[in-house]
Amino acid sequence: MDFLRALKNFLKPSSNSIHEQAAAAPADDSEKDSADDADMQKASKLWGERARDQASPLRPNSWAECPVVNAEYICPLVSGRPDVGWLEYVAQSYYKNPVARALSLGCGGGGLERHGLQLKIADHFDAFDVSEEALRLAREEAIKSGQQQSILYRVANLNKLQFPEAYYDAVFASQSVHHIEALEHYMTQVWQTLKPGGYFIINEFVGPNQFQWTDLQLHHAQRLLEEIPDKFKQTIRQPGVKHAIQRPTIEAMNDYDPTEAIRSEAIIPELEKQFQIVQRRDFGGTLLHLVLDNIAGNLSDSGEGKAILRNLFAEEQRLISSGEITSDFTLLVAQKI
Repeated sequence: MDFLRALKNFLKPSSNSIHEQAAAAPADDSEKDSADDADMQKASKLWGERARDQASPLRPNSWAECPVVNAEYICPLVSGRPDVGWLEYVAQSYYKNPVARALSLGCGGGGLERHGLQLKIADHFDAFDVSEEALRLAREEAIKSGQQQSILYRVANLNKLQFPEAYYDAVFASQSVHHIEALEHYMTQVWQTLKPGGYFIINEFVGPNQFQWTDLQLHHAQRLLEEIPDKFKQTIRQPGVKHAIQRPTIEAMNDYDPTEAIRSEAIIPELEKQFQIVQRRDFGGTLLHLVLDNIAGNLSDSGEGKAILRNLFAEEQRLISSGEITSDFTLLVAQKI
């Protein structure tokens, strides 16, 4: 009966369950809840805008969106092949046969679920995100691909949401866990809702909290930026030339997105408290993330630009291999034992 009651509550519309949780909070937490809700509203608006941007044919402005970076750097580090991305690698390595039901946390525009169904990772995905706009786009794309019957999308604040026990065969999160402040609650809920032996797959930023880059990181990133000719440093998001890389202030981060990398440094330690990490594939980004932000698309269409990218790849890997810097991005496969 307890499981059925939990499942019934879980399957209610997300807005109702979140409102009920807020109403049940102790009175002396109301001020903090209001601040948290305001932060999530700001993040929700921003993530909806990001989902629209990713769906548009604009030139890539970030390192991970650049096709050359993916084919020649990220994919080889993760899968060992330039044509096999992280999700394909996971599907080939861990999902020879589709599981019945998978969970996608912080799904954004829904690319993971659509691709996951194509790869036959699962027969069905439940997907959650805080942004109604992102989910609207995700639903539209699922209809276009004919997959709408296999994906259930709902709005939720993952800092608070509760899941039924042993309900999902697999859980996925791609570049969303670093937006979670209540990591202890989040990890407990993922562990609880996974079936025994199930995998929690994370493709994630685990670098400095709120992008408080280290002095050494800034030194090397600035050095590499200065080696790039100005013709490749024309900024994509707005007119100008990128000359400097700076550590943002906490105030600026909170104004832009108070959830951005809010506890990114704690993701792996908190994950290890409840799961066994069975595989870790680091894929850098410690310098490339900073250097290529807002200019990445300028370097992928010419031989000269590609040569610059390859030099950046080599230098970042040299510094990581020497132990001078560590990888800020990683693919983690964690198992519920």
